[in-house]
Amino acid sequence: MPSLSSGRGLALAWLVAILLAGGGIAAALALRHHHHRLRPAPAGTGTVYVESDVAAPDQNSVLALHYHDGLLRPLAITEYPTGGAGAADLLDRGVLDADQQIVTNPSGTLLFAINQGSDTIAAFHVAPDGALTAVAGSPFPSQGIAPASIGVDGDLLVVADKALDGVRSLRSVAPDYATLRILPGGALRSTGQRFTLPLRSAPTQVLIAPGGHLVFATEESGLLRVLQISRSGRLTQAPGSPYGVPPSIVPVTAPRVWPAGLSARDGVLYSGIPNHNSIVTYDYTASGRLTLQGQWLEGQFLPCWSVISPNGREVYFANAGSDSVTAWDLSGNPRRPTVLQTLSLPGGGNSWNLRIDPTGRFLFIITPRQVAKLVPAGQGQLLHSLRISPSGTLSEMPGSPIPLPVSLGTNPFGLVLLGARAG
Repeated sequence: MPSLSSGRGLALAWLVAILLAGGGIAAALALRHHHHRLRPAPAGTGTVYVESDVAAPDQNSVLALHYHDGLLRPLAITEYPTGGAGAADLLDRGVLDADQQIVTNPSGTLLFAINQGSDTIAAFHVAPDGALTAVAGSPFPSQGIAPASIGVDGDLLVVADKALDGVRSLRSVAPDYATLRILPGGALRSTGQRFTLPLRSAPTQVLIAPGGHLVFATEESGLLRVLQISRSGRLTQAPGSPYGVPPSIVPVTAPRVWPAGLSARDGVLYSGIPNHNSIVTYDYTASGRLTLQGQWLEGQFLPCWSVISPNGREVYFANAGSDSVTAWDLSGNPRRPTVLQTLSLPGGGNSWNLRIDPTGRFLFIITPRQVAKLVPAGQGQLLHSLRISPSGTLSEMPGSPIPLPVSLGTNPFGLVLLGARAG
C-alpha cells in the first residue's frame, strides 16, 4: 500500500470520501507523490493543478489531476511538494481571499505556486504529460511576507505579498507588490523593485492586463490599484490610481466595501464588489487610467473571483457565499453585461477559483470550505467540472464534483489548467 502516512498532510477524510462515493480501494491508493510521473495523456486531455495549501512547514503541495473531454480522472492524482508552508483561516478573516495562487508562463512550460506561510514561490518545469519537476533552487524568496497572488508579464513575475497567513502575527508588517525576474532555466531572481502598501491593505490579486505592462490589483482596504511595469521590473502608479469604490455605487454611509475578482479584455475591466453583491465594469487606457462604466447586481452572495471565456462572450463569477457560478453575457455590450444564468453547485463549499480549459468548452471551479460559518464540517473541498454550452450556459459534468485530498482544516486554493502538449 502506498505510504499514505507520509502523504504530505493529505487527509484520511479524503480516503473515506472516496470509499463512500464508491471509488473503492483502487481509488484510495491512487495518490502518488512527486517521484511518480503522470502517464502520458491522450490528445484532447489536460491537467488541472490545485494547491493543497497545507499550513505546516514544508507540507504545502500542488495537486495534479488529469481530465479528458471535461471528465475528471480522480484515480490519477499526483502530489508535488512546494518546499514550503501554506496559510490557514476558517474564520473569514480575509487571509485566503485571493486569486492566481498558481500561474504558468505563456508557453505552459513553467508553473509557479505560492508558499504563503513561508514567504517563497515554488517553481516547476511542466512536462508534455503534465508532470512537474522542481526547478533547481526552488522555492525562491518572494521578496515580501506572505505572498498571496502572482502574475506573469513576459520574463517578470509580479507578486502581491499580503502580510497575512493566519498563523504568524504579522499585523505590524507592511504588505507590498514586488517583481522577480524569471531566468531562462525557470529560477526566480529579485529585481530589487517593491511597491510598499499601508499596513493591513491585504492585496488579493495581481492581474496582468492583456498585452502586459499594466497590473490591476485589488486590496481589501477598499482600493483598486493600477500599476505600470517597466522592463526593469519597476512598479509605478498609473494616472488616477488608486481608485476607491465610488459613492455612486455604494453610499459613503454604507459599511466598508472592496473590489475583488478581476478579469480584463478589449479595454474593459470587470470586478466583483463581494460584500455589495454586485459587479462593476471599467474602461481602461494603455496608460492604465480607469473610467467607471456601471454597476450590476448579482443577486448572489459574495461574487469574488472571475474568468472571461476565450471568445470574450461571457464572464463567469464565482459566488463564494452562495456556492454558485453566474454567467454574464457580454455579446451585446461588454460594458453592460446581463445575467445569462446562475448555476448552484452541489456538495457544499465556497465557490472560489475558477478557470476555463484551452478549448473553451469546460469550466473548472474549486469549492473549498473557506468560511466555516457558511459550510458545515465535512462539506466542500471539491473540484467541479462544468460543460460550457455554445450559448455560454453551464451544466455539471458526469462524475463531478470530486473530493480534493486535503484535511478538514485545510483550505485548498489556486487553479491552473494546461492542455496536453506534444512530447
